[in-house]
Amino acid sequence: MVRHVIADLRTAATMPHVDVVASRGEPADEEVLRFFSRPHPRYRIVGNKTVGAALLPLGDFDDVEAYLADLRYARRRVRRAKRLGYRVAAFDPNERRSELLAIHGSLPQRQGQPIDAAYLDPAAVYDTGPHMEYLGVFADEALVAYAHLRYAGEIVGMNRVMGHGDHLANGVMFLLMAGVVEHVKDARPDIRYVFYDMFFGAGEGLREFKTHLGFRPHYVHWKRGRREPEGRADG
Repeated sequence: MVRHVIADLRTAATMPHVDVVASRGEPADEEVLRFFSRPHPRYRIVGNKTVGAALLPLGDFDDVEAYLADLRYARRRVRRAKRLGYRVAAFDPNERRSELLAIHGSLPQRQGQPIDAAYLDPAAVYDTGPHMEYLGVFADEALVAYAHLRYAGEIVGMNRVMGHGDHLANGVMFLLMAGVVEHVKDARPDIRYVFYDMFFGAGEGLREFKTHLGFRPHYVHWKRGRREPEGRADG
């Protein structure tokens, strides 16, 4: 435990400092900015999502192939999933409730914790809107993994990243992340970062997964930016 704390302190001392726009004034963006910037529940002198935010800078590469070029392990897992016939596509969560329920219930624990009861509610209604997307991995027509994407300012946050236990060994989670990068680079060129919550406080397995996918901890100053003119994101 002490060794991990010391390692985290060393990481915090060397991680990059970045300014990131989390809101351009839209109500949904403002909600995100308030949540990210409010005092941390334990360490009140810093912002909630400020120290050790797991960010993937999308400007560091031109396309998904360049993203995977230096991520040897992730690239190998993506290739395996593709060879086995998995594909990535957007979907409507409220039309896939049974498949989402099957994913959620496929393992008794996630990150060493029992699955929250809310994930196992067959009547659950999933939030949708212009600032949200759901991207999934499919085996034939069956959804076997997914990420809930939420756009705010110049980031896209991944609120849920979950896969069916029977398919995890086939690399579906790595294919999913490659699909997120490809989709966001193509559809939302205004987005600068993928945000995958925090490094500090995450379990060792989840932190390793994030590292394999190219995420690194950052010290972030979340800020409000100017609203983009209509058509700006399309060039």
